[in-house]
Amino acid sequence: MKIVIAGGGTAGWLSALFLAKQNLHRDIPAYDVTLIESDDIPIIGAGEGSTGVLQKILLSTLTELEGFDEQQFFHNCNTTFKLGIDCIDWNGVGDKFFESLSGTQTSEWPLDRDFTICSKYGKAADSTANKYLWEKNLTPFLKNQNNDNVEPGYAYHFDAHKVGEWFKKIALENGIKLQKGTITDTNLNPKNGELQKVILKDGTEIESDFWIDCTGFNRVLSNAVGAEWVSYSEYLPINSALVYTHQYEEDEEIPNVTTAWAMPNGWMWQIPTQERLGCGYCYSDKFVSEEQALKELQEVTGRKITPLRTIKFDSGRLKEVWKKNVLSIGLSSSFLEPLEATSIHSSIIQLVQLTQHHLSPYKEDMMRESNIKANNEHFNMMLDEFRALIQMHYITKRDDTPFWKYVHNDLKRDPLVERILEICEYRVPNANDFPYYNGAASWGVFNWILAGNDLISKDVLDKSLNIHNFEKESEQVYKHMVKQFGFDAKQHFPHTEFIGWVKDFSKKEK
Repeated sequence: MKIVIAGGGTAGWLSALFLAKQNLHRDIPAYDVTLIESDDIPIIGAGEGSTGVLQKILLSTLTELEGFDEQQFFHNCNTTFKLGIDCIDWNGVGDKFFESLSGTQTSEWPLDRDFTICSKYGKAADSTANKYLWEKNLTPFLKNQNNDNVEPGYAYHFDAHKVGEWFKKIALENGIKLQKGTITDTNLNPKNGELQKVILKDGTEIESDFWIDCTGFNRVLSNAVGAEWVSYSEYLPINSALVYTHQYEEDEEIPNVTTAWAMPNGWMWQIPTQERLGCGYCYSDKFVSEEQALKELQEVTGRKITPLRTIKFDSGRLKEVWKKNVLSIGLSSSFLEPLEATSIHSSIIQLVQLTQHHLSPYKEDMMRESNIKANNEHFNMMLDEFRALIQMHYITKRDDTPFWKYVHNDLKRDPLVERILEICEYRVPNANDFPYYNGAASWGVFNWILAGNDLISKDVLDKSLNIHNFEKESEQVYKHMVKQFGFDAKQHFPHTEFIGWVKDFSKKEK
């Protein structure tokens, strides 16, 4: 079957890698895959962060592709470790909390004992190893030991441009064809409405059986087949992002976490790559102009900032991410605020679902209505949950500016947010309170936000410990946990030293 991917960048070349794997170990390739890449369309990104699913594909799913491994990822993509998110000023100026990418040891219990105890006696994140690594800027890797069995619970920061180029190199080495050009027109089959061919600026015509749209906000292919947009704007308040970078100061430590800093009219991200910080201010243009947003940034950071670009967007997703014979992936499929790295996460999950459950060299099987419907239902469920996850950050005490007053008083509540907040009134939620499916956020991500924004009261913590008979031992468990995690952290490799080693190794290879 012939498959064409429209658009390069992270989503496009990642799609190519997943499809390249499907042809491994076959005498005759099942899929003839071409990627159309335009030099006219820049990649969006000033540093990007991932979730743990990228680590999983680096260490397992795509490791059969030659050259695709974690070590090369660090060497080629300015990669650093991401252990979580440092959330600053969300529940009031001066307040902060840590969202860990490692879960607690009791996260699947009817009551997450460790989370509940630590929330009572200290901070919720005291219940996770990553908090102690973050405080001392350490890596998940142990000193002078074999790290083959390092527990999952970390992700990466990287340079999006370099990732796209690295993915591209490996894809081309593994049988993917490259067609340079910009799509200027599309042609549909008049009988069934499927996309039949695209026409490039130089007049080249390309036909395909199946298409993957990675053209970003332009949504060239999905628009051609009539895909509809579902806006999340009534649930999520941000519609603009001012993107910029800045260099590290001399001897400045490279952090091992993403920073998400609440601002007067939105929030700011800082993503540390090996060479620089990739940054941006997500704001609502209903409350602040681009000029004022820039002024706020410079006041908070104390730096002179030169914006790379300002992006306007409508948070949401496609109603049918797979319509006719077009599947949209990456920014073509959806865009939410970049608060939880949901874009690359959802792209990877889509590709896992496609290649493991829906892809077939027999087009008549692949294009069955039930197959397409199952794919779309899964994607819609995932994005709707992510909408709730992001909105939960905004359920705070802040009402100190017109923007935060609007968020506090008038922003429409997501149904899942409302349900979880109701549960928090009388008990600590658990894993069973959240939908479970491949790619779900679930309790192990929501929990840090609920605790960080003080959405679970001390009375509810006490009541839940009492119901599950953990009350007597709770203080002892807390002290033991803090002592053990603190001791274990001393065995880990420093982040700054690790990045220095990566840089030195990369120079030697060149």
